Amino acid sequence: MTDDSGFLTDLAPRPWSPPVGHGFAAAGLLFVGTGANAIEVVTARASAPPRRTALLETWKARRGGRAAPVLLVALHPDGAALCGASGEEPPVHTGMDVASVERLCREVLRQPDRHAALRFLSQALPSLENALPGIANEGLLALHELQHGVRKREDWAAAGRKAAATIGKRDRDLLTALGFRIEQIDNLTYRLRDGDRSAALAVMLREDESPESGNERFNRLSPISYALKKADDENLPWAVLTQGSRLRLYAADVDAGVGRRGRTETYIECQTPLLAEKQLPYLWLLYSAEALRPGGSLGQILKDSQRFSGDLAERLRERIYDHVVPALARGIAAARDVADPSPEELARTHEMALTVLFRLLFIAYAEDRDLLPYRTNDAYRRRSLKQKAQELARCVAAKTPVAEGEIHWQEAVMLWRAVAAGNSEWGVPAYDGGLFSDDPDVSANGAALAAIALPNRIFEDALRHLLVIETPESVPGPVDFRSLGVREFGTIYEGLLESELALATTDLALGKNGTYAPARAGQAVAVAKGGIYLHNRSGARKSSGSYYTKPFAVEHLLDGALEPALDDHFARLDGMDETGAAEAFFDFRAADIAMGSGHFLIGAIDRIEKRMAGYLAGRSLAGVGLELAALRVAAAKTLKDGRAGVEIEDGQLLRRL
Repeated sequence: MTDDSGFLTDLAPRPWSPPVGHGFAAAGLLFVGTGANAIEVVTARASAPPRRTALLETWKARRGGRAAPVLLVALHPDGAALCGASGEEPPVHTGMDVASVERLCREVLRQPDRHAALRFLSQALPSLENALPGIANEGLLALHELQHGVRKREDWAAAGRKAAATIGKRDRDLLTALGFRIEQIDNLTYRLRDGDRSAALAVMLREDESPESGNERFNRLSPISYALKKADDENLPWAVLTQGSRLRLYAADVDAGVGRRGRTETYIECQTPLLAEKQLPYLWLLYSAEALRPGGSLGQILKDSQRFSGDLAERLRERIYDHVVPALARGIAAARDVADPSPEELARTHEMALTVLFRLLFIAYAEDRDLLPYRTNDAYRRRSLKQKAQELARCVAAKTPVAEGEIHWQEAVMLWRAVAAGNSEWGVPAYDGGLFSDDPDVSANGAALAAIALPNRIFEDALRHLLVIETPESVPGPVDFRSLGVREFGTIYEGLLESELALATTDLALGKNGTYAPARAGQAVAVAKGGIYLHNRSGARKSSGSYYTKPFAVEHLLDGALEPALDDHFARLDGMDETGAAEAFFDFRAADIAMGSGHFLIGAIDRIEKRMAGYLAGRSLAGVGLELAALRVAAAKTLKDGRAGVEIEDGQLLRRL
């Protein structure tokens, strides 16, 4: 039971009456934010947790087609539920802690306008349903390490006592309470010092500024692009952004982070008012001067995250090679009634299985990286792969047998079609590519897949091995694709390049070296006669990694080939006037003629983005700004309401171009 009798009442609310027929009390409260069409927070009370439909209908009745966003808070004896604040199908969050929701609402109402309030909600709301309310990890650290490993640290309790001094602090006072001495570099940036050591660069944002949106104060750059360029200039390893009680931490190193996707998109954020008291140690262990020391807690957590991520990637690769692709191949062959497949039929079956695999990986990764609206659109969330992964994890834990039918395949097809053609109700724009197409002129494999369906006994087995994995605590849970870098998918891809399907003409066993061979008496049969199995060109079950380029070699190529070419490119731009430099700015290409895993090109994109952003920080080119602005408008038009309040940073646009 919770006591919600004093919920925000010190803010002088207005009365509000929820519509009848949805189980809410007749009297509610209305709180209005700041600015034109200000955000509204409305409360309604119920005697039991309300149904999702009741929340949505009540929210829609209050929104009524107006421009003002609405956040509905439903208070009940077991906690709170949230609905809103914008979109055709706003997200619904249930089972929330009342104290956390109240802190959230206070921060929403103190934002300077509705745009800032929506930006705040887009970051804060999803974190309230996580195991770490108030913390948003965007690929810098492994989520599992944050949830489990960090809490086992010997300095956990001491960190909580130290972090208590930060409660209620904002901006400069917050940084000081975290142990930093602040030195001003220029009118926009500060050097954070830990004793005599320079630890990080800091930028303090105004309440109406966004980290991702360019403005005149930062020479038309986004604050984070400006901060990272200054961190490079000052040779500082970290950039910290503050905005009131909000903290963001970015690494200046283009290779730092377990699931990074560009420097400006990889960070860990903390909304300090949303932290419960028992979570306060995170603030000290991740953001303090002690944490940022060489060998400090942040570096240790990052190393532990990298170990977990590497282990997760290896286990996922094993599952894909050993279980997922063979299961999909057998199911596809059976669905197409291919009993004695020829080499050509086996090759086609292999291609179709990989198409299914790549579709599933695409969606799973996109959901975890917020490229699909799992966290912002309730209609999509109910059909998402992440939701299915959570359901399958519970089934694995409970040893629930697989149900009859084809429902998993049917639901996957709905997702594929939404991505291929777009789905406005789900907030999904159309994907401009052929992976999800079933047009035979675009994808013969896609057309063939559209004509079949795999039963649950086959497809659920593949989904369980792809989407669910046991943690070190031996608890089944969804795979955290956010903890996997793009390079990991390249490694999976290169392994599959050297694999092929074969038909077992006799019972096969696995030798000590992992190679398939005819089974001898007493040996365990790995593949029965007539079965389809996956092997590499040497007949082994696993890939040899012959296409994989070691990281040191990639870095050597980037240093020796790419960087001098970039130096020449920017030297050429220096010799041009503004118009000519803007027109030639993107006249740069990198090719990997012998590409396998794509590691070189991924590294090249990181380097090119960093150098281009750095050049623009030192020389404003209006023509380039116009091109970025046009791409931002086109993206916003495509995304529409499905990503309301989400800002697109210049670094993302530079990578796209």
